[in-house]
Amino acid sequence: MSRIAGLRPRVGGLRPRAPGFVALGLGALALVTFPYWSRDWESSRYATTVLRDILVFAILALSLDLLMGYVGLPSLGHAAFFGAGAYAAAIASQRLETEALFVTLPAGVLVATLLALGIGLFAVRASGIFFLMLTLAFAQMVFSFAFQATDITGGSNGFAGVRRPELFGISFSAAEELYVLVAVSFLATAFVLWRITRSPYGRTLVAIRENERRMRALGYDTRAIKLSAFALAGALAGLAGALSAYSLRFVSANDAGIGTSITAFVMVLIGGAGTLAGPAVGAAVVILIERVLNSYIPFSQTVLGVVFVVFVLAARQGVVGAARTAWARARG
Repeated sequence: MSRIAGLRPRVGGLRPRAPGFVALGLGALALVTFPYWSRDWESSRYATTVLRDILVFAILALSLDLLMGYVGLPSLGHAAFFGAGAYAAAIASQRLETEALFVTLPAGVLVATLLALGIGLFAVRASGIFFLMLTLAFAQMVFSFAFQATDITGGSNGFAGVRRPELFGISFSAAEELYVLVAVSFLATAFVLWRITRSPYGRTLVAIRENERRMRALGYDTRAIKLSAFALAGALAGLAGALSAYSLRFVSANDAGIGTSITAFVMVLIGGAGTLAGPAVGAAVVILIERVLNSYIPFSQTVLGVVFVVFVLAARQGVVGAARTAWARARG
């Protein structure tokens, strides 16, 4: 038990003080209200769209980081839950003929959670490369179903015309209101994960990552704990998928494909696994390279590949980890 206590995430002994809370609150407020205070910018609408996409993928990357960074379970099948959440929200809206947020969003999260539980029952029995390959195999099965089930998912044509939601008479059909929904969802996800990773449950996940045999010897049902983390990560990925469906008004089988899984994987590694800020930073780096830099140079994917290689070889702790190391050295 003492080992678990010693695995409390290191926050440098700094408890958030009043100025820190104020700064975080102002930052969150600025993030949520970005479309309104940036209206005078010439490219405000474009910037809002890009930032909205960053936040959607930041939620996906955060959910994957819960597995990679805290439990030590690298997954290449996380897009299965992202795609499941997107399809479930879109299909629920169409079949139930509703735009109610409290119906379509929970549908996406619930379906993704159930899928994660089903896959996790098998996947958490393995570890390392075997876990990675199992998740990849299951994700390919989900992708194959989405691609072939034309009557349900639209098949290769995708699912178009996804309705944007409304809540208590407030419509999120406009770009600004939808952005607010995405930003609030991102902040809520980050807060929930912040609380979880600093709780006894979060320290138990880290302990399992460090020495699963010892945790079993101490009487912990490590398989059940890993399954719970797998399901939670799937639920958050489903949330990101539903938000993506609202944002693009379109869902395709590629949302559940390996390309999306690799994108999330790269985001976590570039930003820094095992940190809450890292996946969000990684999502920003990847989306900016793919969406913004691509407008200026024809080989943005090459740039992304080079960035990934540099971080894998020279800064495996990612952007956030490298920044922390540099700050520690600067402070002496």
